[in-house]
Amino acid sequence: MSNQSYAELAELAGGFIHDIKNHLSTLGLNLQLLSEDYSDPQSPKERRASERIVRMQGECQRLVDLANDFLRFARVKDLQRTPVDLLSVVDALIDFFGPTAKQHAIEINSYVPAGLPLVALDRTMFEQGLLNLLLNAQQAMPDGGEITLQASAAPGQVVLSLIDTGRGMSPEVLARAFQPFYSTRSGGTGLGLPTTKRIIEAHGGTLTAESAPGKGTRFTIALPVVREADGSATSAPLCVLDGVRMPLSEAKVPVLDRGFLFGDGVYEVMRLYAGKPWLEDDHFGRLERSLALVQIPGVAFERLRSEMRELIAAGHYRDGIVYIQVTRGVAPRSHPFPQATRPTILMWAQETGDSYAVKREAGVGISLQPDLRWKRCDMKSINLLGNVIANQAAKEVGAAEAVLYLPDGTITEASHSSFFGVIGGTIRTTEEGPSILPGVTRLHTLRLIKRLGLPVEFRSIHRTELSSASELFLTGTSMEICPVIAVDGVHVGDGKPGPVTKKIRDAFRDDVRRFIAE
Repeated sequence: MSNQSYAELAELAGGFIHDIKNHLSTLGLNLQLLSEDYSDPQSPKERRASERIVRMQGECQRLVDLANDFLRFARVKDLQRTPVDLLSVVDALIDFFGPTAKQHAIEINSYVPAGLPLVALDRTMFEQGLLNLLLNAQQAMPDGGEITLQASAAPGQVVLSLIDTGRGMSPEVLARAFQPFYSTRSGGTGLGLPTTKRIIEAHGGTLTAESAPGKGTRFTIALPVVREADGSATSAPLCVLDGVRMPLSEAKVPVLDRGFLFGDGVYEVMRLYAGKPWLEDDHFGRLERSLALVQIPGVAFERLRSEMRELIAAGHYRDGIVYIQVTRGVAPRSHPFPQATRPTILMWAQETGDSYAVKREAGVGISLQPDLRWKRCDMKSINLLGNVIANQAAKEVGAAEAVLYLPDGTITEASHSSFFGVIGGTIRTTEEGPSILPGVTRLHTLRLIKRLGLPVEFRSIHRTELSSASELFLTGTSMEICPVIAVDGVHVGDGKPGPVTKKIRDAFRDDVRRFIAE
């Protein structure tokens, strides 16, 4: 049967499988109730019944997994594609898959350069396809090994390869690797690689495989680059460095720049929706405040705004970020502020897509980490080593974010987001002051809370209070409003996004939609 025939069959069967899933959910619920009835078997007959229930639960779950895989295969269509820098996608996926790789003694090496032409991706769908390849590589290396990702530009294409050091495939297995429902793994559905192939082909690309027993496997993805109206490839991230526009990969600053030597500078990150900077006035207001606090003069803000709009237009950026960094400038290395230096101003824009879309719906886990930062966190300083150490510690235990606490157990904020909780029906968050950054998304969230008429209290949450929180959530430029469903592996509430968080999240998305439509 051809791939087209499989696609037609999948389209027809999708609704049928969805109905089966509903029945499986009912069956699973009843099996769970039965297992609770037989949780303490008192006779051989009851023990046999309990064992059969466990087997039926396993088979039920296997059918649910098969149904989910089939639906993913069937629904690869109508992609929502935007121009994306492939490096940002690969980095995000490695960050997500890293804890699993470490658990299975797998080392991941990435050689994806900056500055590649942009590719048009449905980021969520493409990440699912690439994750399938990573999981396939993991299963091929039960004793550990290496995964290497490398990418390069080719005429009209960006080529991404994923290479593993696993057991490899025989020619017979390789010939059937992309055939739906074919699997050499016990319990496998045989839909992972076919789904990935359909995802890549839906993007106008190709997926091929090379393999040999004992020599590992190489999967190669070729994706068409995004074209401008004149036929040229859409640019990768562009920047403006001290008033001069150039590719970000070509930007250079002197080694005596005080930002490089001392972290003597501040920064801002703005979200782009439909090519427009979101909450622009708030971000520039905070940038101006940070510069005043660290006493860096000489920034022409209206000119900076103008350069930002020209940069966004030049790169045709739609769904991404703008990063602005200002340092005190270049001077001989000495701790006191130098006299009459000109600040170094760097700004870049890039397509990122919406990497938090799934996490906003499903929620994330966080890890509590000690707050090692300096005592003026209200300045958006480029000194982020404390944040980096905390975030890395969270990553190593499989958490999406690190939430920081002081020696007395008082929680301040997170490593790159603001922190909120719902305790006793009231929203709680730390009062503004030197211990937290006055987040721009946090400020907009507080406006939403007021508009929605929800009770709020500006009082820090203590570590010991987390167990009584019905909901927790994070706010940030890229993540927007993101539910927290677990703290160090312990569920928050019922382990699902709560009603208060969802109400604020939905109101935030409504504001974004109105902003895009303006």
